[in-house]
Amino acid sequence: MINVDIEGLAALSQALDELGDEVASRVLARAGRKAMRPVHEAMRQSAGYDESNHGQHMRDTIKIRSIREDGERVIRVGPQMKAPHYIKARAQEYGTSKQMAKPFIRPALDSNIQQIEETLRDELGAGIVRAQRRIAAKNK
Repeated sequence: MINVDIEGLAALSQALDELGDEVASRVLARAGRKAMRPVHEAMRQSAGYDESNHGQHMRDTIKIRSIREDGERVIRVGPQMKAPHYIKARAQEYGTSKQMAKPFIRPALDSNIQQIEETLRDELGAGIVRAQRRIAAKNK
């Protein structure tokens, strides 16, 4: 887990609370998906690829997902759990007794953390302003 210190969380939380749960959740999901695009691309580039395989490759199963988990909005990036390559992805990331680890998930996140923070800040700000305008126009 990565810990990030962000200034202005109280103001952000207040602005999201004023929008209401449903609208705030959509704003967070949209901003989160956009912020995680560089991680998605970095993972796809570093994931294992077998040229002799003419079917689906591990990198094809890497997706950005926005879900609700225990009442919280969660953005996940990585191989789909039900995909045939999920176990291969775990083996590549962490290694096994017979396979040396060749991480691609954590380095993708670590190398893009600054860009994630900037995109998230910009997109949340723009999303909140858009939602506030829509609500104001609707209430006229």
